[in-house]
Amino acid sequence: MFEDCLFTRKFVITYFVCFLHICNATSCSPSLSFLRAVFIMMKSRYSTVESLKIMGSASKQVIGPDIKVLLWNVFKCKRKGWQNDFTSLIDDKDLILLQEAILNSPFDEMFNHSSQHQWIMASSFKNVKSNIETGVKTGSSVVANKHFFSASTHSEPITKTKKMVLATEYPLASTVESSLEQSLLVINTHMINFVSFEKFRAHLDQAFQALEHHSGPILLAGDFNTWNKKRMQYFDELAMSCSLKEVNITRQPRLGHLFRHLDHIYCRGLDITDVHVHTDIHSSDHYPISLSLRFADD
Repeated sequence: MFEDCLFTRKFVITYFVCFLHICNATSCSPSLSFLRAVFIMMKSRYSTVESLKIMGSASKQVIGPDIKVLLWNVFKCKRKGWQNDFTSLIDDKDLILLQEAILNSPFDEMFNHSSQHQWIMASSFKNVKSNIETGVKTGSSVVANKHFFSASTHSEPITKTKKMVLATEYPLASTVESSLEQSLLVINTHMINFVSFEKFRAHLDQAFQALEHHSGPILLAGDFNTWNKKRMQYFDELAMSCSLKEVNITRQPRLGHLFRHLDHIYCRGLDITDVHVHTDIHSSDHYPISLSLRFADD
């Protein structure tokens, strides 16, 4: 139980420490009523959205056999230089999977007027004051045949925000070896955080339900908030049951993530030809990950 709740406690402690720093800086005495007011303020800062928006236009008819992918938690596009880094990274990509993506911001024009990628944004909450929505966003050089999104059943503490799963399907380039019409299923997810293992498991089960009846290739990727071994073990068990294999990513664990890897990529029916972590890019609290895939030979 201690391991399950460890990071929920860390989340609450972080807010409490910030509160104490404010008190110290202003020479005031911390009070329970003031702390309660801070928590209420955080809770009322966001509201649930659970909506989907499609932007831009795709440049190709089918995807493959070679597929270039970008995975990136963009940290709500807060840091300086984000747009320049992003524009450079997506130039040659067929698929872009973003977490903590935003909508109703000055960056919208870039996605709305895109002639290279279709963008599908699944929002799970919005900032009441700014009206900026946050969620996951998938970009593709091909128009999606199908799309589906699902917000977590449970909410994160204090902010009462939910996390999102977005599933999209794309037509594959036909090959001489296969006469069957198949599609690539892409699942972009940002898993719920700061909750018990039971609530985390419920959300992860939602993500895997999206791929249960798909017979073709699968790409499952995102920020899975795998802060402890119990979460990672359950993740691996589900992946194995669906014949998914994790992409081996060489990287150094980050202090800001408590030396845990949070971003993961799993595949089925796809061969990995190259993986690169962009450790030179600092416009987010996550490093971007570029990935080259090719349809697996049967």
